[in-house]
Amino acid sequence: MPKRTFFNLPEEKKDKIIAVAIDEFAQNHYEKVTINKIVERAEIPKGSFYQYFENKDDLYIFLFGQIGNSKKNNLEESKEKINQLDFKSYLVLLLEAGSRFETKDLKISELKNRFINECPQEIRKKILSNEFPKSYGLLADVIRLYIKKGELRENLDVEMAAYIITQGVANIEFYQNDEGSNIKDLGARLLTIVIEGIQSDSSGENRKGA
Repeated sequence: MPKRTFFNLPEEKKDKIIAVAIDEFAQNHYEKVTINKIVERAEIPKGSFYQYFENKDDLYIFLFGQIGNSKKNNLEESKEKINQLDFKSYLVLLLEAGSRFETKDLKISELKNRFINECPQEIRKKILSNEFPKSYGLLADVIRLYIKKGELRENLDVEMAAYIITQGVANIEFYQNDEGSNIKDLGARLLTIVIEGIQSDSSGENRKGA
C-alpha cells in the first residue's frame, strides 16, 4: 500500500508515476523491472520513491489495485441493464464488458499476460487475494437483485455462487477445447451449466433444500 506522501502528490505527478510503472511492467519481465528505470522515466529522485512505496512489489500490487478498481467501476455501470436481461444474458454482458476493458488498452493487456506468466508466486497470491473479492462481491450484489426478481432461488448461497461463477469465468481462457470457441462462447457454456443449479423452477416457486 502506498504511503500517505504518495496520495498527497498532485494528480499529474501521481498519474505519471503510475503510467511509467505500468509501461515498465508491461514491457519487461517482472524480475528485470528496476526502480532506477522507473524513477528515471518518472523524473523523481530515487529517495522520493521510497517515500511513496516500500519497494517494487508494493508499487506492482498498487497498480493492480488501481486497475481492479477501474474495472469494477466500469462493470458497475452495466447494472442499469438488469431489468432488461435475464441472469445468463446479463452475465454474458458482464463477461463482454470485462473483456473489452482488458483489451482496449494494449499495455493493460500486456501487463495481465506478464502477470499470468511471470509474476512471482507470493506477489501473485497477494494481488489475487486483494482483487478477486472485488469481482465476486460485485457479482454477489447482482445475484441478490436477481433473487428479488424471482429468477434465482431464495435459499441460494449467494457468496459461494458468486465465488464459483467468478472463478470459472476468470479461468475460462485456460480451458482446453478443440472447437475453436471464443471466450464469449465458452463463458456462455459455463454459465449455462452453473445457472441450471441456481435458477427458480419454471413454475416460479423456489426450489427447496440446500
